[in-house]
Amino acid sequence: MILKHGDDGGPLAERRVLGEVFDRDGLAELRALTTTGEFLNDICRCHGSLTVALLDADGEFIASGSYHGRTDISWERGRFGNNLEVADPERLRAFLERRVGRSSGPPP
Repeated sequence: MILKHGDDGGPLAERRVLGEVFDRDGLAELRALTTTGEFLNDICRCHGSLTVALLDADGEFIASGSYHGRTDISWERGRFGNNLEVADPERLRAFLERRVGRSSGPPP
């Protein structure tokens, strides 16, 4: 799921859903886009603009990553404290724009 706000948005279950990714091809693309790149050994000081949240088979939240500066994902920031500079930031942005509902506008 793509949720409104970054790390400062409150509990995941209470945030507005901006988009959903449940199809196999979409999940594979999202996985590749948000896990391929270089770790920065640092974190961005902002909270991020939106959150990619992962659900288990029962629909419970199991992990999340905040989107930073149009180039980074910070998975479980409080746990790992490390941003991933994604390998293809333009493609990730295009993916998020396709998946976020039109009424919500493009991701920041």
